[in-house]
Amino acid sequence: WTGVTSLVIDSRDPNKLYAATWQRQRTLPAYVGTGPGSAIYTTDDGGKTWTKLKEGLPKTDMGKIGLAISTINPDIVYAAIELNQRKGGVYRSENKGMSWTKMSDEVAGGTGPHYYQELFADPHRLDRIYIMSNYSKYSDDGGKTWTPINAKFKHVDDHAMAFHPADKNFLLIGSDGGIYET
Repeated sequence: WTGVTSLVIDSRDPNKLYAATWQRQRTLPAYVGTGPGSAIYTTDDGGKTWTKLKEGLPKTDMGKIGLAISTINPDIVYAAIELNQRKGGVYRSENKGMSWTKMSDEVAGGTGPHYYQELFADPHRLDRIYIMSNYSKYSDDGGKTWTPINAKFKHVDDHAMAFHPADKNFLLIGSDGGIYET
């Protein structure tokens, strides 16, 4: 009932990985989106051994978790964590996941975090992160406060994002309606 939903790699060391697992069950009459199998793990040896991260993370059963790592400072890792009943929040670690601080109650919306929850760290601005959702948002303070992304000329239901390597203002956003650029 458990699989990996997010995997991020430390840009300084390809053997340093973070993985988010998600325990869920979906049948015709029911959906269970949380369980004890949902967690965040790290490895320093390319995946041969894994350590479950716990300090500062929710003690209750978690649901879908989105992960992002800063390329500016790879010691900083972000997690968007779903809990029961469309609750949860965004967490930030500044010590490679050894301890976490809850930054806000933000989770993806729409049909629920289980459908979105992808998280992206801006490679040009420290602590700017994006959470994908039906109406995606960004934070410039590591997840404390959030601003909606302008969707006036684009379809909603976002799931992917790509950054230009040199132009901090150029983004590609992939949604249910196609790919959009700004």
